[in-house]
Amino acid sequence: MSSIARRAAAAALGVALLSTPSSAHGVTAAATGLSFPLVVAGVVLVSLLGGGFVLGAYGRLPWSPGRAALPALVFALGAAALALAVTQAAAATLVGLAAGVGVVYLARGAAITDCGTCADAALGAVTLHRGLEGVVLATVYAADAALGLVGALLVAGHAAAETAAVGSLYAPAGRRYALAAVLAVQTGFVVGVAAGWGVVAGVSPTAEAGLLALVGGVLLAVGTREARRRHVASIMPA
Repeated sequence: MSSIARRAAAAALGVALLSTPSSAHGVTAAATGLSFPLVVAGVVLVSLLGGGFVLGAYGRLPWSPGRAALPALVFALGAAALALAVTQAAAATLVGLAAGVGVVYLARGAAITDCGTCADAALGAVTLHRGLEGVVLATVYAADAALGLVGALLVAGHAAAETAAVGSLYAPAGRRYALAAVLAVQTGFVVGVAAGWGVVAGVSPTAEAGLLALVGGVLLAVGTREARRRHVASIMPA
C-alpha cells in the first residue's frame, strides 16, 4: 500500500473510531463543494433528530426508547468507547475505566439535577465524547475535506444514538430537562470542533485512550445501574 493510501485509510479510520489523526493542519483541503460550517451544522442536525425522536416518542408509543432499550443502548455505547481505547493504550484504558465506573458509584445520591446521578454522569460522559469527536473531525477535515466529509457522515450516526440515549435518561424528569441535555451535548461537539480547528497538534493517543475509557466506564456503569433499576421496578408490586 502506498504512503498516500495508508495516510488516507488512517485518517478515515481516525474519524470513524475517534483515533488521533496522523494528518495535520496546513495541508490543502480537497474540494467537496461543502463548507466546513455546513458540515458541522449537518452533524448537529442529525444528532438533534435523534434526540427529538426520543422526546417526541417518549410516553406516546407502546415501545418507548426511554423505557425499553435504553440500558442496552448506553451499555453498547460504553463498550464501543472501551473497545477503541484499548487498541490505543491498554494501561490508560484500565485507568480510565476504573475512574469512569468509580465516578458513577461514588457519586450515588449526589446528583447535580433532579434527574439522578445516572443521567448526570451519562450527560457529562457523552458531552466529553462529542467534544473529542469534534476535535478529530476538525483536524481531519482541515487536512483533507473529502475524508472529513466521510468522517462527518459516520460521526453523525453515532451522535444521533448518543443524543437519543441522553434524551431518554432525562425524559422522565420532563421535556425541559431533556431538551437542555440534548442541547448541552451539541454544545460539546461544537466546542470540540472549534478547539480542533484552532490547534495544530491533537490529543496524544495515550491521553485520548484514557478519556475514551473514562467515557466508556461511565456509560457501562450507567447502563448496568439502569438495567438493574428497571428490572427491580418491573417486579415490584404496583
